[in-house]
Amino acid sequence: MNVFDSPDAVHHHGTYVIRRAQPTDALAYCRADARFVADTYAATMPPEFAVDRLAEADGLAPARAAAFAADLAAERRGEEPTDRTWVALDGDTIVATCVSRATPQDWEAINEVVPIPGATHQLNHLYLASSAQGTGLADRLLELALPGGLPAYLWIVGGNERAWRFYERYGFVGDGITYSCGPIWFHRPLLRMYRLAS
Repeated sequence: MNVFDSPDAVHHHGTYVIRRAQPTDALAYCRADARFVADTYAATMPPEFAVDRLAEADGLAPARAAAFAADLAAERRGEEPTDRTWVALDGDTIVATCVSRATPQDWEAINEVVPIPGATHQLNHLYLASSAQGTGLADRLLELALPGGLPAYLWIVGGNERAWRFYERYGFVGDGITYSCGPIWFHRPLLRMYRLAS
């Protein structure tokens, strides 16, 4: 049974509107997401990390638009999409991005990452603008991305203590697995957290 909301559902959290990302959102999504990532890691990454993320955003938009269209079409057919992607908006401005999926990311298969038995989904993205932090919006997005305490895992870049504490509140624990993020992320450690069905 599908526990996720309809791909056409619209939710409200205070003044924010939450909905699935549409192909027409792609450019704004890529620019906003790059800014959120750059801001999140400003204290742990060298300055060129932010410069590179912002510079590549526009070039990623065409592929992102195609992915949004394919994922929405699959879900409307009753099939499992590659990703479910939500955006939260304040007026016309994207203030948060969130992605979950039922399959590992490609790099996990390439690196033969051992799966966690019973963790059926992955949260692979949850970023907010600084203006939206502390509003409860992250909690709402997490519930949409992993509804009903869905057993899942996620990856966190080392040094992001705020995110670690946030996920701990929702039952996630570290499992001691560490990978390198690779050159784009300046080889920072990548840590895995998970939660199983209660």
